Order: sequence, then C-alpha cells, then structure tokens
Amino acid sequence: MTNDFVSKIALTTIFFVLLFPIFLSLFATDVPQDWILYTNGPKLEELMLVKADLVVIDYSADGTDKKAFKKEDITPLQSRGKKVFSYLNFAVAENWRFYWNSLNKAIVLGALDNWPGEYYVKYWYSEWYDVVKEYMKRISSAGFNGVALDWINIYQHTKLQKLSGKNAEALKNAMVENLRKLTNDFPKFEYALVNGEDILLEFPDLRERAKYVIVESLFFSKGQLVTNTEEFVRRVNKLTQLMKNGITILSVEYIDNGNPFDSTNAERIKTYVSLARKYGFKYYIARVDMKLNVVNIPRISK
Repeated sequence: MTNDFVSKIALTTIFFVLLFPIFLSLFATDVPQDWILYTNGPKLEELMLVKADLVVIDYSADGTDKKAFKKEDITPLQSRGKKVFSYLNFAVAENWRFYWNSLNKAIVLGALDNWPGEYYVKYWYSEWYDVVKEYMKRISSAGFNGVALDWINIYQHTKLQKLSGKNAEALKNAMVENLRKLTNDFPKFEYALVNGEDILLEFPDLRERAKYVIVESLFFSKGQLVTNTEEFVRRVNKLTQLMKNGITILSVEYIDNGNPFDSTNAERIKTYVSLARKYGFKYYIARVDMKLNVVNIPRISK
C-alpha cells in the first residue's frame, strides 16, 4: 500500500468526519429531554448546554471522593435554572465509594446479582445509616438541591429476604424508618425515590418531603412496548394517583440505540414521548446499554 493511497484514505476520512454533522443536521432532528439522568462520569460542561431544568448526577465526577463535586461546580448549573440532584444508593453498598474500606463487613449480606461491585446490606443497622448521613454531608456541602435515593424497593427482593431472614413487610418498614430519619435529619433537601411509588402510596407522610418518583422501564421492556400488560396498568394507576397528590413522575426508558436513521428506533422514541405526555410524566430517553454515561439527546430522521 503506497503512501499516496494511505494519504487519500486519511483525507477522505477527515472529509466525511467534518461533513457528517452538517449532513446530520439536514436529515435528522434533536428530541429535547424533560430531565437528565447522568450518573456515570458526569461532565458538568455538557449539562450546561441542555435545556432540561432538572438533572440527576453522581456527587462525584468518577464516583470517588477524590473527584467529588464542590459548590463552585454545581452553582453554574443552578444559575441556568436547573435543579441538581445527587444520586445516592440508599440501601446497597458500592465497593468504589469512600466508605467501603472502613465499612463494618458484618453488615454486608451478599452480592447484588447483575450489578458488579454492589452488595446487599443490613440497611436497618445504625452502622449503615451512619454511612448514609456521612454521604449526605458531602452532598450538602456541594450545594445540591436534592437527592435521588436508589433501591427504595429492594425489600421486594427474595434474595435479600433469604439472606436477612426477614420478610418483605419487615424490610419495608425498616426502609420507611430510614427514610423518615433521613428526611428529618436533612429537611432542606428535595427527595426523589427511585421506583418508590409503593412506599409513597402506603406512607403518605413521606410525600411531604419526597416530591418526585423516578420510574424506570414503565412503558418498554427490552425495547418492546408493554402497555397492554397487567403490570403496566397496575403501576401506571399508582403513579397517576401519586400525581394527584402533588408528586412529579420522572420517567426513564432505555430505548435509544443511537442511530438517527433507524426508523424503528425513531418510532419507539416518538411513542414514548407521546405516552409520557399523555400521562403527564417528565421523560428521559436513555441509551439501551443502561450505562447512563452520556447526556443523551436522541436524534431521529426528519
């Protein structure tokens, strides 16, 4: 292969790379997002460019304490009219967090299936609540508006029930007790509960502090619409009831494959946006890989 041929290939590649954004703008259009869920490696400068007025990110640029965000990092986003929530794994331990090495391993129960580095814990023990409080102090010092608490529904896991020797009811009551303590200890925060609709319906006092529910994969499962299922009807009825009680529903679906010219992908996105608007939910169209490591602004063909 001659140097001249290689040079032509390189120049052609550069030409197409430079022209592709122009080509894309002519034949594809952005789908604006209502909110943003960006928990893995968030780059705050990317969030400055989006119009969404609520964003959920990690408290740290890489999940570690070393790169935890400071108030001067969060304030510019807020000055653009955005509420900034920090993600917090409320009932599961993560082995890359600041607390892991000093965590009393006697309260660690076992690995969480399909989530490497994450572990069931005895979240009803004071040692775990102390970890959460320390985490919240970091979030507070960085000036976040609120906190998105994950794994609120973990009491439903049969594996946790077996490992702990507790039934779902006892585990649920322990979850509620911790939520009440946290919202009382940190009353200035706004709270979003990830998949926490059952808790908010059963315990209305928590609705005074937790004004958001983040709901995952309500309309789709593995890219297929599931609105004709009993599970969908049951769940959407709960969510609409919460809306009547002043709760904002933040919906996320993992349905975008990133191909702006895939008609099936475009139809899936349009269907989701239409359904979210029908029910009055705020929507976020996430990538199918579920990594949440980009600010995803889908593009679909015009």
